[in-house]
Amino acid sequence: MGLFSDLNKKLTENIYAHGSYLTDPSADLPRRVAETVDLLMPFIQPDAREDVRLQILGIVHEHIYDEPESGLADSAADE
Repeated sequence: MGLFSDLNKKLTENIYAHGSYLTDPSADLPRRVAETVDLLMPFIQPDAREDVRLQILGIVHEHIYDEPESGLADSAADE
């Protein structure tokens, strides 16, 4: 049982340390994105603000634009 107990402890610590990335859509977004979304919240009805905030951050997280690596951009420009 010691092996399973140690494994369970390590998994639990890992979930506590990194679990927000699984539940918080803005966890790996730049802080500026979350701040900008927060600036929009006064235009949203108070009872819906948290739901709308999470939806917007989820959409941004899903469709975030990452700069292509320089090697990939150069090869695409050659075509």
